[in-house]
Amino acid sequence: MLYKYQKYLLGIALVLLSIAISIRGSDGKISLVLHNYPVLIFLMVLVSLFLGAAYFQINSRRISSLLSQIREQSKNKNEEIEVLLDELSERQKEVYNLIVSGKTNKEIMTELFIEQSTLKSHINQIYKKLNIKSRSELKSKAKTW
Repeated sequence: MLYKYQKYLLGIALVLLSIAISIRGSDGKISLVLHNYPVLIFLMVLVSLFLGAAYFQINSRRISSLLSQIREQSKNKNEEIEVLLDELSERQKEVYNLIVSGKTNKEIMTELFIEQSTLKSHINQIYKKLNIKSRSELKSKAKTW
């Protein structure tokens, strides 16, 4: 609940601190404006420190929460990707890896000793199983996986 007011905590802390340590000069002397009220100065500084600490504590908790959410989403995404890639046959995985590594169809056919029609069949099956429409989409998704 405090995170709603987090942006105000630091501002209030700075205002209180600046009031507590504000100075004035007169007759060649520089002194605290509230020099006659040392307890008030102490309390203002103390409250300022408390508000600053609360601000950073809230920030830390929010960052931890966001990090946990990111890790969970990443874990779920990786599991989904693993399921999709597991659907590929061994030969399709080989073709997939060669495409992702930047090989052309001709280079893939030469490396795997297969005909163009066989390669195209593997590629079409990869696209279908991974719900992808083009080689460029496959490469861009593979980078994020």
